[in-house]
Amino acid sequence: ENFCSQDLPKHHQEHVLELEKIVTDCDAFQQTISEQQQDLNHRPLIQQVNEWERDSIMKIKQTAEDCRKRLIKSTDDNIIEMKKKLNQFIADLRKLRDDDDFNEIHLNDLRVLLEELKKKLEQPLNVSILEEPTSFINKISISS
Repeated sequence: ENFCSQDLPKHHQEHVLELEKIVTDCDAFQQTISEQQQDLNHRPLIQQVNEWERDSIMKIKQTAEDCRKRLIKSTDDNIIEMKKKLNQFIADLRKLRDDDDFNEIHLNDLRVLLEELKKKLEQPLNVSILEEPTSFINKISISS
């Protein structure tokens, strides 16, 4: 555009003000980028990954706790059963001794039964850990 010499300084001043506004906007944008770069944890997708991690860890901990409880219960049940059998064995043993009515066959049967009880206690429980190939935790990944 052509301006008269009177309007030229005014028009130049408007350009200077517009340039300063652009510089200010640019500085603000640069600050926004800097803040986002420094504060990764507040990004929504990062928060979603953090939440997935927490949920997955909780599921694993809960499953591990449930398995421990079942193993302890199985062990406790086995010990209770062994104590019952041992108490019955002791009662039978005392009765034989009190009645004073036993022979070599009775003694041999008692030895065999006691050894069987000992072996059962030493045997590992008929329990195993099964790992299922299907995951109960959803795998996540990033697509771009």
